[in-house]
Amino acid sequence: YAVVFREGWHPPEAPEGSGLELRWSMKSGHISFVNPKQDVELTLELDQPANVFPVAQHIEIRAGESVVDEFDLEPGPPLVRRIALSPSQLGEGNTVDLAVVADKTFVPAKFASLQSSDTRQLGVRVFRAFVQPKQ
Repeated sequence: YAVVFREGWHPPEAPEGSGLELRWSMKSGHISFVNPKQDVELTLELDQPANVFPVAQHIEIRAGESVVDEFDLEPGPPLVRRIALSPSQLGEGNTVDLAVVADKTFVPAKFASLQSSDTRQLGVRVFRAFVQPKQ
């Protein structure tokens, strides 16, 4: 099932020569997908490449007010996170809306070590997001 990036995301970027498209979240980025009304697995490939925090970011995946998954994201290579979701967590609607919430964000231009003029508020960087029926 295709995942749609809604509010809370910066426009897609494709680093030169990488062949990859990625998106940076703000503090809270919403994703949605058609509700399959069965057990599914949400796969997120994400990272925190800039070593700007002395400790890991704490990430929550929320369905409405409920936290359906939470984990710590260390700076470094991308993490593939697989999240099992039950029909009750997906709700009754035709569309599922989830929020990817970072406890900390940063503005690259405020860190001299990054030598960046980027003034956006950045949370986490997402390379892939997709939903599939649970095996």
